[in-house]
Amino acid sequence: MSASSSSLPAALPDGGAQAQQQQGPPSPVKEIPVFEFTKRKRWADLLITELNDTIILVLSETCQVWYCGSAVTEMLGWRDDELVDGDLVDLMNADDRAHFRSAFSESVRSKTEMLVYARLQCKNEFFVASDYTSAPREVLFEIRGRPHFLPDTDEFKCYFAMAQPYPSRNTAMLNTFLELKMENERLQQRVAQLRAQSQALDVAGDSFFTTSESFGATDGSRAGFDLGATPLGPDADEDGPRKKAKRIAAEQHVCVTCGRTDSPEWRKGPQGPKTLCNACGLRWAKKARKNGEMEGDSGEATAAQGSGSGVF
Repeated sequence: MSASSSSLPAALPDGGAQAQQQQGPPSPVKEIPVFEFTKRKRWADLLITELNDTIILVLSETCQVWYCGSAVTEMLGWRDDELVDGDLVDLMNADDRAHFRSAFSESVRSKTEMLVYARLQCKNEFFVASDYTSAPREVLFEIRGRPHFLPDTDEFKCYFAMAQPYPSRNTAMLNTFLELKMENERLQQRVAQLRAQSQALDVAGDSFFTTSESFGATDGSRAGFDLGATPLGPDADEDGPRKKAKRIAAEQHVCVTCGRTDSPEWRKGPQGPKTLCNACGLRWAKKARKNGEMEGDSGEATAAQGSGSGVF
């Protein structure tokens, strides 16, 4: 019993080993190789060069530019060698200089990070100011920076800063898209409003002409309407040229022959005074005068014949 019990533990490892041999060794996990950017040659120079949307700056304790990234050429038009050894504050708007110097000095004194917004001047782009003078165009930048001190002596070495346009290009494009969309919506509303006004004017014009035709058809003796006969205001009872002028301006006539409503003068016709326009009235008067002359000639001829028959 003791022998079997002593041999049992020894047999178990052998069986486990055999089962493990049958299953085979575990497959190793394939690790995806991670390419480290720092393994590239001159990776620091490449990193600074490939940042085309950020201006890298190295400043002195007095804001003198010791190094400037090449992205400044694309964003502001300046070459990096034009800004080196110059004062960064001279590139800013006059209203932003005092605030930037205060924030920069506080960051150096307290050894903390700085975040400030300032407008930087472009080199070759100008605009007309309110006083009609030419001024360089300015771009708003978000400037972040931190001072660098030696770890042992706390001696100031330099100030690292980076400047990015604010808002960023993606945000600016989105804002432009939204502004264009709002402008498009406003123009569509304006077009709909003008179309509704045009339709309303067309309906009003049709109703006006219909009313004018109905007035001319109901009264044949006077083809028109006179608004001057009714009071037109609180001073309608007053006599004088003002009242007469109102009545003359309010009168409107329609020619019973041609249907015209505008004429320099309205003339008498077969249906009464002011029922014919100037042209139709002249034609009717000429025709009436000719007919009168013909009737007069025929009367004289009849009288002469009567007198001749009496003599013989």
